[in-house]
Amino acid sequence: METPLKQIYQIRIPLPFRLNHVNSYLVQDGSFWSVIDPGLDTLVTEKSWVQTLHQLNVKPSDIRNIYITHFHPDHYGFAGKMQRWTEADVIASPETFTLAERYFSKEQGVRNLHFYLKSGMPETLAQDVAELDSRLLHQISPITGTRVNLLEGDSLVLAGELYEIVLGGGHAEGSVGFWNAERQALIGGDLLLQKITPNITYQFEEDEGNPLASYFETLNALQRRMVRTVLPGHGPVFQPQTDYFESVIAHHKERLDHVLGIVHEAGSAGTTIYDISMSLFSKVFDNDSARFALGETAAHVRYLERQKLLRVQESGGKYSIYENVQY
Repeated sequence: METPLKQIYQIRIPLPFRLNHVNSYLVQDGSFWSVIDPGLDTLVTEKSWVQTLHQLNVKPSDIRNIYITHFHPDHYGFAGKMQRWTEADVIASPETFTLAERYFSKEQGVRNLHFYLKSGMPETLAQDVAELDSRLLHQISPITGTRVNLLEGDSLVLAGELYEIVLGGGHAEGSVGFWNAERQALIGGDLLLQKITPNITYQFEEDEGNPLASYFETLNALQRRMVRTVLPGHGPVFQPQTDYFESVIAHHKERLDHVLGIVHEAGSAGTTIYDISMSLFSKVFDNDSARFALGETAAHVRYLERQKLLRVQESGGKYSIYENVQY
């Protein structure tokens, strides 16, 4: 539970997914406490927090701030219920609040289904995955109390030490990291993970974004800070090796080369995002993973499209992916 940073405790909250936990952080500042990423809104999460606060002799009213690193349900979902329980402020980037309102809606569920079908996912599987999206809405508690915005470069005190707010993207735009320059330590949500890279996802027709490019920019910015210790959103606290950032970027570049190879082999017939995803993620066996695989594949296709190496053409209710031979 304890971390290398004084008065900051890592709370491992179980998740009902293939990625089976999320890390929350409980931070002591004198007589009051803060929470970073309270978890998904489930009975297991609530039980975990009740047990943790009891063990540390913390009353719900002692919690003054609830920080959210990004809008994904496993980090954000319990915030509304914890706010009503503690009367704390919920604090996040403006993008986090905006994206949560958009994505945690029935309308977004319809958009998701259209994307699955247009990407070539078989209809039965697409319906099953869309049903998972719908169920997830019941594990997100709306925030009805005070919201406070965090901005790039803001400073705040956690556990008696000064932290700077850094923003990142790719995995989730407007992701917040808490940077302690003296200790070269980052409480980073999913910005940096030890053994896996965060899911980089995209849906065509949503916007003009390029999330993989955004993630590369985030990695480069964090590398320049010479991060020595990471308190991540999943997995153990870790110290990045000297080649950590290069290896993460190389992993994605290998994946980009794989996508190019698949599309080149398809030739003039083209291929679909779903077919590419099944080649990239051949070990995907469950519906929840299929959803993430499709979004990550689309993000890589989008990156290559913006590099003018691939062409995405919509026809007959489907996206077809072609090699952009004119370049």
